[in-house]
This record gives sequence, structure tokens and C-alpha cells, in this order.
Amino acid sequence: LHTTNLTKSACEAALPDHGELSAEYTATWACLVDMGYIGVDNTLRGIHPKRRPQNGALDAADVERNRRVSSDRVVVENFFGRVCSLWKVSYATFTWGEKIYGVIQRTTFALTNFHLSLMPARAEDEDYYALVMARYQGMANERKRKRAESQRGYRMNRQNRIAMDRSVRYMHRSVI
Repeated sequence: LHTTNLTKSACEAALPDHGELSAEYTATWACLVDMGYIGVDNTLRGIHPKRRPQNGALDAADVERNRRVSSDRVVVENFFGRVCSLWKVSYATFTWGEKIYGVIQRTTFALTNFHLSLMPARAEDEDYYALVMARYQGMANERKRKRAESQRGYRMNRQNRIAMDRSVRYMHRSVI
């Protein structure tokens, strides 16, 4: 999916591209990714911050590169913040089916691009995106809490059953 969407058209191939990995991937655009996509550069032109080596530190060049990559990611987060603030379908749990998800997201992105041409991105967009991401984290934490509560109840019931079985066996032995 990413490779298809990142492939340059004939017109785009004529444009100058001086970005990272442009020599290795001449036919594709770069994709800004976060730390969760480590290793993505084996399959596509993914640009992500460099991790600090274990028990080590990044050199000055890597720190500067990470700063530049992070500042580019702010633009991406502003865009997604705007998408989420304009279109509830983009941040709510999508339940309409996978077949139409791509079409709906492409439509919201196109409409957001038009909206950005009228009203440029602002810091509030990034703040809104942070709120959306916090909401997602809260939902994940709530799911974990409910699962832990369910497991705790199961364990207590199991311990009660085992204790009951032991007491019944003990009473049965003392009667015999």
C-alpha cells in the first residue's frame, strides 16, 4: 500500500528531490514515520528519528537530524489535528466496514487540503491532535483495566472453587 502511494508519477519524477534516501529510492517519495516503524527503510523510503544506542548517546549530527525530522513531523501532526477537528469519522472508531474506509479517508484528506488552502495550519491543530491521541490512549487504558478486572474476578472465583473443593474433600474424608 505505501509503495503504491509513494510512487512518483512521470511529472513528479522530473522534480528535484534532495531528501534523505533519494539516491536509493529515485522512483518514490519519502514517508515520515515515527519510532514504531524502525526497519521500514528495508521496504520503502521511510524517514524516522534515529534511536539512541543502548548504553550510548547520539552524536551531534544525529541529534541535529532528529531535530529536523521532528520539526517535519510537527507539520504532519498539525495536518492530522486539522483532519480530526473537521471530520469526526477520522478520529472516531470506524465501524462502517473496511471497503469504504480508504475512500472516506482520501475524501477527508482532500477536503482538509482545500480547507488548509483557505486557513493555514496552526498550533491549535497539533494541540487537538494531541487530545485525540490522549483519547485513544485513554480508551486503550480503559480496555486494559477492564480486562485486568475481569481476570482478577476469574482468579478469585477459581480460588474460591478450589477452596470449596478442598473443604468438601476434607469434610468427606473426616466423615469416612
